[in-house]
Amino acid sequence: MPEHYVARNPQTAWRVYDGEAVILLAQDSTLNTLNSVGTLIWEVADGVTPVSGIVSRICEEFDVEPIDARRDAAAFIEKLCRRGLLTVSETPENGT
Repeated sequence: MPEHYVARNPQTAWRVYDGEAVILLAQDSTLNTLNSVGTLIWEVADGVTPVSGIVSRICEEFDVEPIDARRDAAAFIEKLCRRGLLTVSETPENGT
């Protein structure tokens, strides 16, 4: 299975308060609040870290089984892509 890379939409403004990210999408001024796992995914979504690396971080920080972390992370990433907050590509942003 090919690796995928997740990147935040540059048209967002965001901050982390008490371990939870609050994200504002400039296009439509929607406000999104993420729990601690969602915040980890959001912070690591730099366009160069592979999804497998994100899943590994989730497993390390939240003591979750890899199969569960992979499934939940994929569903969450898909949801944020539909909202226009994240993009997914098969190559890292720097092209390497």
